[in-house]
Amino acid sequence: MWQLVVTSPDKEPKLVELRAGKLSIGRASNNDVVIEDVSASRNHAEIFLDAATNTVTLTDLGSTNGTYVNRQRVAGACQLHPDDLIRIGTVVIQVVHQTGKIQRASSVAGTHHFTRELLLESVEEHSLVASEVAQKLNTILDIRTAIQEVTHMLKRAMGIDTCEILLRNDLHLLETSELTDPLAKKALRNKTAEVAPTSMFVPIVINDGVVGLIIMRKSQPGTMPFDRRDLQLAVAISHQVALTVQRMDLLEKVRQEEQMRRLLLRFVSPAEAEYMLKSYLATGYLPPLSEQKVTVLFADIADSTRLAEVLGARPFASILNNFYQAASEVIFRYHGMIKYLGDGVLGIFTERSGERCSEEKGVLAGRELLQALNRTGSLDHRTRLVFGVSINTGKAMVGYVGSKERVEFTALGDVVNVAYRMQEYARPFKIIVGPATVAAIADKYQFTRVGGVTLRGREGPIQVYEVMA
Repeated sequence: MWQLVVTSPDKEPKLVELRAGKLSIGRASNNDVVIEDVSASRNHAEIFLDAATNTVTLTDLGSTNGTYVNRQRVAGACQLHPDDLIRIGTVVIQVVHQTGKIQRASSVAGTHHFTRELLLESVEEHSLVASEVAQKLNTILDIRTAIQEVTHMLKRAMGIDTCEILLRNDLHLLETSELTDPLAKKALRNKTAEVAPTSMFVPIVINDGVVGLIIMRKSQPGTMPFDRRDLQLAVAISHQVALTVQRMDLLEKVRQEEQMRRLLLRFVSPAEAEYMLKSYLATGYLPPLSEQKVTVLFADIADSTRLAEVLGARPFASILNNFYQAASEVIFRYHGMIKYLGDGVLGIFTERSGERCSEEKGVLAGRELLQALNRTGSLDHRTRLVFGVSINTGKAMVGYVGSKERVEFTALGDVVNVAYRMQEYARPFKIIVGPATVAAIADKYQFTRVGGVTLRGREGPIQVYEVMA
């Protein structure tokens, strides 16, 4: 008994029993086997079963795109043999010769190592189906939607009752389910395709690591066992799923990098952002709090509460926005980091090889900031705003705090608190610095001693200085 198993990417396999005489194949609806593929001609080919000799012959009827048997194009007629594969467009027809009970080709139950040879053989054998799967998956940006598409395609193409694809985040279900087949765990453990007559487990492998598992089962009575072509198809699609997972991972990585880059650019200069991003990509974390020698700069708008009340919320918000923008441009120009503080900003300058010392960067940024803000109407034409800059140098805990979803740059320590309290001596339009800052750059800038001042929260006075213009 001769049979044909007709398989197309979007339909379940169809079993056709050959009878003596001719069987027509083509795109036209009056054919015995209708090929719904644009590559098929209306009357594409015919198969003849000679009952006297029990032989089967295939004849191409001058089709435009050709008829292929075992990947060789047929010229005229050729004799068919059991397990031959006929391809017309994306449709594959398997030739089966049975002497007893109707069934498909012999089962391939057992363990199949996920070798490069098996993968190449599977992709080559199902190149058209793999290409169609790839085209569909490449248009999908959501991995769950992609998995649903693959599941439906496998169920149709292989005529199976159950198909499930578990990715790495779902593999723990195999450990908790009481219905788990031992072959599933074996497939994951050994990176092998495990095939039983009515079940098959194929791992999804990326760079020699398992990232998922395809589970296929047949439950209908009298169902035909999985054969070699089923295994090849599952392996080929497993490869496409692996490529899709890789693409999704890359897209997610790019998205996270861009999100982190935008976050960093809120606090640091573009060059500093790229430097810190490299650290994040290498470790998965932004630099945590660590003790560093820093120079901190505070600048704020004097009498901001009254201004907000007099001007109104919207105009004052515009002033703040302009202030933040001006401060960010100046501080970033000197490779500092910034934190917004309501009506003021905190600039943080660290020691970097090949750059000016942090004290000089802080003073230069402070002078430039005052020059930008000391122009009447520079931030608001209706009022002359008053600013001051205070700078201090010392040890502080500097870095990022928060969770994976939300992080914030900060600096903690007495050096920060002192700089903040020094602001009240910095108005109008002065640069007030602490003793450590003066000691580092006294030979480069002119200073005048303000004297010992008492700061809120500190018991003893502290010597402060004003940087002269």
